[in-house]
Parts: sequence; C-alpha cells; structure tokens
Amino acid sequence: MDNVVDVDEEGNQQKLSANSTPYQTQECVLYGSIFVKNVPDLERRLAGLWIRAAKNSMSTKCRSALEPPVHQILRRRFRTEHQIQNYWQLKYIGVPEPDQKCPTIVRKEISSLVHSQDMMTYAKSLGLRMDYEYITQGKLWTKGNIKILHSTLTRTLRAGTYDSSSLKSMSDSALVEISISLPESAEYMPAAKSLRDFADQLMPLVNMEKIDYWKKMFSTPAAPARR
Repeated sequence: MDNVVDVDEEGNQQKLSANSTPYQTQECVLYGSIFVKNVPDLERRLAGLWIRAAKNSMSTKCRSALEPPVHQILRRRFRTEHQIQNYWQLKYIGVPEPDQKCPTIVRKEISSLVHSQDMMTYAKSLGLRMDYEYITQGKLWTKGNIKILHSTLTRTLRAGTYDSSSLKSMSDSALVEISISLPESAEYMPAAKSLRDFADQLMPLVNMEKIDYWKKMFSTPAAPARR
C-alpha cells in the first residue's frame, strides 16, 4: 500500500498509513513578502491561529560544481546570549516537481542537525562552495504540520565580520515562507491544496505565491555569441 497523507480542514494533521516512514523528505512551500512596518498586523492575524517561537539565525547558501548543481543551506542560531552556537541545520533542496497543476512548489528537502566548530571546512570537504550568506531575524509560527516563517534579512559587508557596523539590511520588506513537510512517497496534492487555502487567509496583508525561483537557480549560462 502506498503512503497516503490526509490533511483535515480543522487541525491540518497528517494521518499516515501504518507502513509510512516518519522521515520527511518532501516539502510544499509558498513565498511572499510584506513591508516591515506591516509585520505587526500580520502577527495579529496569526495570533489566534498559530503558536509562535523566536528564530534568529545565520544562513549560508552553498552549491556544488556538479551538473545539475547540488544546493545546500547551512543555518545556525546566531549570537544567542552572546555566544555563537555550534549546532547547524544542514538542508538539502532539490529541483521542484514540474507539476503545473499543483498550487504550491513541491520539492525534495532533507534536513539534518550537525554539531561542528568548523562547519565551512566540513562543507568544503563535501565539494560545496559558498554562494552568499545572510542573517535572518523573525518568528516561526506553527499549527499542526503547517509552518509560517517571517523574517527580515541582513547581510554583512565583510565576510566573517558580524558587528553592528558591518551589518546592512537587505530590504524594507520581510520574507514570508509557508510550508508543509511530507514523507517521501506521500501524495502531495491534498497537502498542497490545504496549504494554499491557509495562505489565502493571509490576504490582503500578504500574497503567498508559487515562485519559479528554480528557473534562475538551475539554469545553465548561455554560451557567448560568436562574432
């Protein structure tokens, strides 16, 4: 019997068949943005529905030299109580499913927790190189298996330097991400439709969209024109 995910309208909880794996390697996701000045309005909208938790992290985007490239995100809590933590989230992001009928992005996603005092050396040993890094500060809201994360993005003017004089805000808007994680062989369409329904409740404050970001990320550079 195939693994099946049933997402109910009330609690949005997964009901998995007996032989399903608890390890979640699929992700349905939507993206949006909201002006920072309007974030309190979004939080008030979410307050009656969601349980919140603080999130403040530094993220590094890496890729391999393989074709197609392997994309990894390294994330850790940043300067918690004046200490930099050595626990990292290592997140692999695959190429999204080419399903035009699905109302959300569906992609392979594998997350692991790693403890390392020199994570970048480990990443380099995997054949990864850093594309860019940024610092996020925001809140994570959850209800059942739905997660909403809103965060502001900050970059450092000098790599490896994170004092206040070296940090610069990237935008006057906050990034909003809403997602559901699923087992690998689960049918994703019911969860995707449920996620779309919840996302519509956030309008008109924020319009959550199925962004075709991968068309740029995974595109092959065009060969230079001959003269």
